[in-house]
Amino acid sequence: MNKVHSLKNDTNTIKLTNSKNLFKIFYQNIRGLKSKVDELSNSLFPIYPNIMCLTEHHLKAYEIDNLPTDHFKLGSKFCRHEFKNGGVCIFIYEDLEFFSILLDKYCKEKDIEVCAVKLHVTPLQITLR
Repeated sequence: MNKVHSLKNDTNTIKLTNSKNLFKIFYQNIRGLKSKVDELSNSLFPIYPNIMCLTEHHLKAYEIDNLPTDHFKLGSKFCRHEFKNGGVCIFIYEDLEFFSILLDKYCKEKDIEVCAVKLHVTPLQITLR
């Protein structure tokens, strides 16, 4: 049996190593993503998660759509239109197959902000909300 070791880094996340079949999900209240893309990437390197869920990204839709993110694709997002800040997004590691699930009609700024993706990871189907 493979042993799983955890290492804590300075962003208070857990990186798991020594397992080939480990599916990693990273969550962070980022409190403004625009100026933290490089810092985030550097803190995750070299063991990138399969999924990155970020809250409070503070970006408009056009900003997050054009955000340069190495190794990740934007899977789903919700961006505020009326109020400042807020927002949620899910980034998917570049080699995973996924489908976005549109939930904007259920979102209410400052109350409930959600997004979701459906992943196809053989032999499983995973839905993240």
